[in-house]
Amino acid sequence: MIDFSGRRYRVVHVGTGLTGREALRAVIEDPLLDLVGVKVSTPEKAGLDAGELCGAPSVGVPATDDLSTVLALKPDCVTYCATAVRREDEVIADIATYLEAGINVVTFSLIPMIYPRAAPASWREDLENAAQQGNATFYATGSEPGFISLNIPTALLTGAGRVDSYRMDEYAVDLDKSYPIWDVLHESMGFGKPDGHVPVRIASGKVNKDWGTVVTYIADILGFELDGIELDWETLLAPTDLPTALGVIPQGTICAHRWQLAGIVRGRPTVAVQYFATVSSTPWPGRWPKPAREGQGGMVFRVNGNPNMNLELHLEQSDDDRVNPGVAATALAAVNAIPSVVEAPRGVIASPLSGPSVVTRQSSA
Repeated sequence: MIDFSGRRYRVVHVGTGLTGREALRAVIEDPLLDLVGVKVSTPEKAGLDAGELCGAPSVGVPATDDLSTVLALKPDCVTYCATAVRREDEVIADIATYLEAGINVVTFSLIPMIYPRAAPASWREDLENAAQQGNATFYATGSEPGFISLNIPTALLTGAGRVDSYRMDEYAVDLDKSYPIWDVLHESMGFGKPDGHVPVRIASGKVNKDWGTVVTYIADILGFELDGIELDWETLLAPTDLPTALGVIPQGTICAHRWQLAGIVRGRPTVAVQYFATVSSTPWPGRWPKPAREGQGGMVFRVNGNPNMNLELHLEQSDDDRVNPGVAATALAAVNAIPSVVEAPRGVIASPLSGPSVVTRQSSA
């Protein structure tokens, strides 16, 4: 771990939703960070202790819904974890306010900004202008998309020679058990919807906007000139009524989907991200590549060239904590980066941070 010369970093936390709570707890438990404030958006949470908001012991830091109170604390960094779903412009404006005030910002809320070159130009320009005005630094990260789809393949490709193609397959299996929120599975992913329904994440352009950053980043570091980025997708229909942890998926309705976002070079998919989503009773089609561990989710990184490379990654449940491991990893990717972001040159950080300065500081050994 990098020696930050004994310095401690003052942090204000924003957002206490599912992943925000985990980030708040991580800030509290980090030996280099001092939590000095919590900004909430609902009046019912104002006045509650930060520990109470994330399932940790009381720490004597009450939450506030008043922005001026937070700005007056003059923290080194804000962990911005409020949702950007259907409020992206508002989130950009919120973050710009902190940057203009001279406060560094780490976030996992703005997925396309994990690789700013591929993000909407207006976002990049607004945040860069705010950072320069306040002499502050902005950094976006996450898990997937995030360090899993950017940092891990970068490390893998360190040992590559000729690369003919790259693809990461993500397996989100048994989602009724691992992510039991019916509104998300039914509305966003389309489970239980009729034949012909287009899942919201496809119809809204979310797949292109979020994972297009990943395809662009990998193509850039490999030196591929893409002719374009293409989306291919399909849904599976339940052959019979399928029992799940959230009820029955009726016969003839969607029980799974697959999509692939691929960067095209001379008519051939060369850099791709492929995603499979199922419920626990979904029959696996023979034409789909199988997960590395049957019946379990995870990621498989596939490099074809010389040498060929395959790498498996599995995020598994902790023995002493029931938090979804993907949620925990997303939160920790942001919190672990705080010291490096505070010490970085001012502006929008253009590439994913990695290395010994961006690792956990909670090791128990």
